Amino acid sequence: MILSIDPGSEKTGIAVVHYDGSLVMKAIVPTPALAAHVERLYQQYGFSHVVMGDGTNHKHLQPVIDKWIAAGHSKVKFSLIDEKYTTVEGRKLYFQYTPRRGWRRFVPLSLQYPPEPVDDFVAWIIGQRYVQQQGGHP
Repeated sequence: MILSIDPGSEKTGIAVVHYDGSLVMKAIVPTPALAAHVERLYQQYGFSHVVMGDGTNHKHLQPVIDKWIAAGHSKVKFSLIDEKYTTVEGRKLYFQYTPRRGWRRFVPLSLQYPPEPVDDFVAWIIGQRYVQQQGGHP
């Protein structure tokens, strides 16, 4: 499995993804608590690869993952993934998986923004991009 991270300054999207790109779990966590969440997810899912979007905030969070790997998880590999346009894709994915209710059903999607953060969906997209780059293989 793959742990995918959409790095943010205050909140960070995380997703655990199978090597076929299918979602196992996703969440949004406070950025300062990322290391604790990574360890908990490793214990629960035993992922073998961490992928992270290469946007501006990766410069602050990559050292957190590097330190976690160096502290006894040397078999876990790390990769940076191009995260260009992932926020736009994350918004579309949000609306695919979250039914619109009330007045939102009558307004075209092109005029709407999700009413909540989509960092978890963006993390899933980053994981899928990694899988596509690898041809669906670890």
